Amino acid sequence: MAKRRKKIDYSKFALAKSVPIRSPKHLAYVRTFPCCECRETEDIQAHHLTIIKGNGGMARKTDDNYVLPLCPLCHNYLHLVGERYYWNEIKLEPTIYAALLWDSFQKTQGKRV
Repeated sequence: MAKRRKKIDYSKFALAKSVPIRSPKHLAYVRTFPCCECRETEDIQAHHLTIIKGNGGMARKTDDNYVLPLCPLCHNYLHLVGERYYWNEIKLEPTIYAALLWDSFQKTQGKRV
């Protein structure tokens, strides 16, 4: 019978992989808000920010604490023109808005970040 190798604890390395934050409850919470551009309230989608440095990449979503509410039309437009252009065009700082949503969600859950 072959010996099993010990599991490597990658958190000890300098460039450790972080465990992604996944929260279906937070995504549902974000979907209760109107679209952050047109203020539509129907069929809201939680958009994961892709401009967060070091968080995401090819085939990897950013953490669930970096999401914003968008209607399908605005969401499609964002993906069409690109994220940096979109946020500059509507003059919204998405990381601040996402942080405020995450903070308010944490407070509704009785947690403090």
